[in-house]
Amino acid sequence: MRHRLLFFALAILIPLQLRGQIPAELVKAERAKILAGVTSLPKTGAPGPIAIWGNMAFPLLAAASGREANELAVAAAAGYGKGRIILFGHNSYLDGNAGGDHAQLMENCVNWAANKTKPRIGLKGVNAVAFFDQRGFKAESFSDLNEKTLNGFDVVILNAQSITDPAPGAVVADWIKKGGGLIAGMTGWAFGQTSGGKDLAVSHGLNQALMPAGVAFTDMSAFDSLSTFQARPDLPSLMNASEAIQALKKQSGGGAVLTPEEVKQSSSAIQVALAAQPPDRSNLRDAVTAALGNTGANSPIPTKTAPLTQEQHASARIRLGMETRVLRLATGEKATPHPAHEAFPGKAPADAPRITREVKIAPAIPGWTSTGLYAAAGETLQVTIPAAMANQGYAVRIGCHSDTLYHLDTWSRAPDICKTAPLNTPTTQTASAFGGLVYIEVPSRADGDESFVVTIQGGIAAPLFVLGQDDDAQWNNEIKKRPAPWAELACDKMILSVPTEVARTVTTPTQLMQFWKQVVEAQDDISNQTAERKRPERMVADVQISAGFMHSGYPIMLHVPEALEMVTYNRIKFPGWGYHHEIGHNHQRGHFTFDGTGEVTNNVLGMYVYEAVLKKDWLIGHTAITPERRKENLTKIKQASDKWATWKSDPFLALHTYIQLVQAFGWESWRGYLYSFADAKFGPLPQSDDDKRDQFLVRYSKIVNRNLGPFFDAWGIPVSSRAKAEVSKLESWMPPEM
Repeated sequence: MRHRLLFFALAILIPLQLRGQIPAELVKAERAKILAGVTSLPKTGAPGPIAIWGNMAFPLLAAASGREANELAVAAAAGYGKGRIILFGHNSYLDGNAGGDHAQLMENCVNWAANKTKPRIGLKGVNAVAFFDQRGFKAESFSDLNEKTLNGFDVVILNAQSITDPAPGAVVADWIKKGGGLIAGMTGWAFGQTSGGKDLAVSHGLNQALMPAGVAFTDMSAFDSLSTFQARPDLPSLMNASEAIQALKKQSGGGAVLTPEEVKQSSSAIQVALAAQPPDRSNLRDAVTAALGNTGANSPIPTKTAPLTQEQHASARIRLGMETRVLRLATGEKATPHPAHEAFPGKAPADAPRITREVKIAPAIPGWTSTGLYAAAGETLQVTIPAAMANQGYAVRIGCHSDTLYHLDTWSRAPDICKTAPLNTPTTQTASAFGGLVYIEVPSRADGDESFVVTIQGGIAAPLFVLGQDDDAQWNNEIKKRPAPWAELACDKMILSVPTEVARTVTTPTQLMQFWKQVVEAQDDISNQTAERKRPERMVADVQISAGFMHSGYPIMLHVPEALEMVTYNRIKFPGWGYHHEIGHNHQRGHFTFDGTGEVTNNVLGMYVYEAVLKKDWLIGHTAITPERRKENLTKIKQASDKWATWKSDPFLALHTYIQLVQAFGWESWRGYLYSFADAKFGPLPQSDDDKRDQFLVRYSKIVNRNLGPFFDAWGIPVSSRAKAEVSKLESWMPPEM
């Protein structure tokens, strides 16, 4: 009881300033109450981290994310006025049904947030009335976030995904200050999608209202490699950004020196907290600046040859991270060029003409519409659209290098260099501190709009070759000589973004883009996705990317040294495995990709490119599928004590299974298997991982008219007896080598 009263006394009496955390023993005691009887929480969906910086805020559940040891909070708690708050980094954690100890955790959260027994629970956007009724609570759903409704409850459990207006957030915050208890969750990284392109730090009504409490959702993602979060009463105090700022300030003033691990944790906490800050809130940024000292003008610039590392440049990274977050969110028509832009993406030539161009927009093609223009760092760009198209979700984007690097231990460029501005009025002026290629972003919901023309003033002409619109002579004589530092080569299925110096090595862009058109069309065709395609794929070269050698997505990202291979196509040289691998990722679908095949079925699609487009032996693409390596696979699987564990942990060994099927039954068997998911005679789509494996067996067996059950057994792929029985009357098949 003493801790509970002390917690609320502090919540009321301590001003909401950056003074660090409440006493560590009190934090531990409060966390222990919420975690009583809880051992772990399963990870559901793709949760993101919660930002913590208030002096009454603390992490609740946390884990290290990725290879770094820094702890990130998937749930956090805070006192605010007379009330209490608990935030979860995913909305699936609000109904108590995640399994494990989740039900117990939610009971504890309700009791703690309400600060009373048998509280009245209100649920908005959460289907959990029955869950709480079964546990002796009085719960009911409601729809309107207004003062009268909230006053009828002691605690509200809120799916916060859709709160895009400030008014509901302010009502909730005022209710909390008067003694209400809030438990809320949302999938922060998806807010841009669910809100029609709005930015979480600027437009989320609840986040804005809870800024004084020092706890907020972020648009970051994390925890990819985790399956559970362990419940631990002891968590690092430096997960609170205010505590981290004070520790750095003390160190810079001659106080206790932080260990390398403490510096990393402090930097991580500050970066996460900064991710939640809107551009017009400066208290946290002012505190960071004060803690780091006045050395901003002399801060080192990250480059490929001299990167900023977490261990050697912690202060410089915090400062640069803070600057890039502010610059990304800043509104207005002016921006001062950031010194880091000259290293990457590069300095635009000062003597290049600034031009005006009209660009036709096809709303049926969502995503980034290339304009063939480049915005110089710090220079104002003016975009004019028809009045009817204003405030319809369209935006202007400056920069194609969309990967953010905050989470990486080494930065070879500034961690966030793109800028977008919504086209909410007929005329919009904007500027980027880093510069970049200019695009008009078309929302996916705009496919019913008529085509229209956008006028862009102030850009620099950038090389842009469009297959079917431009020819090789135009490219070589004029287009590739345009002065912008970045260029694009495009067709209706693929757009390549590369440094202009790389683009200028291309002399036959028609042949090159016909090749890339065929690559995408081949994977569309074999996977039965031709009708699904709404926009071209994109591949962008960057000096540093967020993960891996390359990674899939929109756009597919790769490193600058690989850009030359990407634009080289002739009888001797051609783009290799990695590009088709990543395009394959973009074609993967869950119904034919089960546990252990995330890095496998995409390679099957990639191998088809060698067959259908390159007209070459489809087994030449990678050294891990040579005849010698495939022999080693057979030996390895025969000797494995746990064949399934071995199979699903070795992507190229697993790929051998698919290779044998195509070798024996041809590419038409793979085509038939992927097309079968759209054929009602094969039944409904699989609903679980076990079902996916069963259907792999049954569908493929029926397509090739052979019983593949013994073949699956030989590789250790587990399938049910029911699935085996369904194909048991077919003639059994096994490749001769097995």
